[in-house]
Amino acid sequence: MNLYTVCRSCKESNNLKFEAITRPDLQMQIGSEFDFKCAKCGNSEKVHINDVSAEPNKKIMRIGLIIGIVLAIFLFYFYGAIAMVSIIIPFLFWQVEIQSIRSFNGYMIRRK
Repeated sequence: MNLYTVCRSCKESNNLKFEAITRPDLQMQIGSEFDFKCAKCGNSEKVHINDVSAEPNKKIMRIGLIIGIVLAIFLFYFYGAIAMVSIIIPFLFWQVEIQSIRSFNGYMIRRK
């Protein structure tokens, strides 16, 4: 999952380099507020942690799709049509990614 915030002056979304599974984990890493400089317009501002959102990581989705297809072809060669069940692997990657995004975006930290 990728974390991003929207600049208040130019309204463009900017990816953040922080990595956290939940919002409290992110708060423990960077605090309740952090300094942010927009990559598009150069505006510097303090951003509250609730203004950070998550979006799906397309790289993880592609890896899951490739693993699923390769495994389906490999198992189809040895076990036949029953191996087509392995095509479920990309959907499992997608489901885990969506659940982690929902849990991150659904939990907010109390503002002081």
